[in-house]
Amino acid sequence: MKFNSFEKERDYTTYPRKFVTYKWFKPLLTGALFMVFYFIFSVICVAAGAIAYGDFAGFYQMISGGYDTLSVYSVPGILAGLAPVVSMIPALLLAVRIVGDRPFSSYSSSRGGWNWKIFFRMLLVGAVTVGIPNIVIIMLTVEKTSANHFTVLTFILLTVFGPLQCIAEEYAFRGLLMQGIGSWFRLPILAIVLQMIVFASQHPYNAIGVASIVVSGLTFGFVAWYTNGLESGAAQHVMNNMSIFYLSGLGFDKAIATEVAPTDLIQTIICDAAFIACVIILDRKFHWFSEVQRDDITPFNAKMKAAAAPADQDVKPEE
Repeated sequence: MKFNSFEKERDYTTYPRKFVTYKWFKPLLTGALFMVFYFIFSVICVAAGAIAYGDFAGFYQMISGGYDTLSVYSVPGILAGLAPVVSMIPALLLAVRIVGDRPFSSYSSSRGGWNWKIFFRMLLVGAVTVGIPNIVIIMLTVEKTSANHFTVLTFILLTVFGPLQCIAEEYAFRGLLMQGIGSWFRLPILAIVLQMIVFASQHPYNAIGVASIVVSGLTFGFVAWYTNGLESGAAQHVMNNMSIFYLSGLGFDKAIATEVAPTDLIQTIICDAAFIACVIILDRKFHWFSEVQRDDITPFNAKMKAAAAPADQDVKPEE
């Protein structure tokens, strides 16, 4: 089932309202449960990282140094730095299952869940617009201060946890938060801007670095709205982070740093603008984001109405 991209409603931010069980307070309830589960999982991940590190004083120094000591090439660093963010996915899944106001797939897209075909296609676009530029600029401007940090194990762990960390942030900020705000105010621009503010506040960079995150947060939010799903923004996010993570592990230690230069902000603006342009061009030419995989709404609403029907039938009409 395909629609022309200009005729199809861009309904991702207001999608929760299409389910019969939607109530204004349910995004708040889901968010509260999500935070509880996220906190529990994060504590477990950090504790596992501390045990793996062995030296608790050294471990504290590593995790308290922000991006300057973020060791994405060691088991303790991955467990303490990336795994807690990855745990946002099961935290959200549990919260959604408990509240039960809509299927988890509705957080992925309004096209019938997560579309792997779109994700892998957009990974290639992200590689061209941000991944390769990152690699080239870092190798030209950042001094290689050490040898390869990776072991086979840590390379595999980073390859698994790194992309999942990016996808988890998309579910938390562009899924849970942006859809929740969008369902209340029904203004996509407001949902995009507010989620960006929260997203930027979670990144402890200097002022220029935060400005870069503002640009990225707006880009990810716009792309999620424009494509009716998380896959494209997640692909760009993955390519950005993984290009930096891999180079950091290969000895470019300052590839990840709290202090961000003005040139990095300019690079972010140019790369994100190029990515948005590619998304719009591909949508107009190939309609990649108009294919609906399945109908999430009708079966769910029918199931909820059927479950409520016996209770309604037991109520006797007034005489």
